[in-house]
Amino acid sequence: MERKIVCPFCDSEDVGKINIEESFHIPFCEDATIPHENFRCNNCEEEGDFDNTLDRSLTKAINEANAASAPKIIESLVNDGMTMTYLEKALRLPFRTTARWKRGRISCSSLALLRLVRFSPALLQVAVDNFSETAQAKYHITQPYYFFDRHTTNRTYSLVLDNESIELAYQGEIPNLHLQSISPSEQHLKWEPVL
Repeated sequence: MERKIVCPFCDSEDVGKINIEESFHIPFCEDATIPHENFRCNNCEEEGDFDNTLDRSLTKAINEANAASAPKIIESLVNDGMTMTYLEKALRLPFRTTARWKRGRISCSSLALLRLVRFSPALLQVAVDNFSETAQAKYHITQPYYFFDRHTTNRTYSLVLDNESIELAYQGEIPNLHLQSISPSEQHLKWEPVL
């Protein structure tokens, strides 16, 4: 006997299934529109996964859309001049790992790694240098500069060196980004050597 679905909001049994489409953000790719079923109470008009069975199929569809994004991310890295051999060697991945990823055979953790590389390809140079302190310091110093250089207009820089510290200040207009949450003190970078 089939279990009766009850609305958790008004306890009505007058519940039906509806088809809906939802849009989900897929990093570095177009958003995915995923059609799926949902429950709707004909009494109070609330909608949702009233018996927690529809969530599994939606999660599966989202995972499939995420896996389908891997070939697009790889293609964008290749278009930017990165070879998959370099990526595999830098991260010490088994040979032809990226070939599997291109075919959509990718785990959630591997997809997260691929997104991090797409977010900041310079991370691979840190990996190539075996995550040495020098490579990490170079990454942390150069990446704010590259971001600033790509996204600002009317740029000015100031650099103060002394025996105790290095102070680098950036000033410029950021026309297409909204960084209201960053206070002026956070825009000022200062490195001091560890003794």
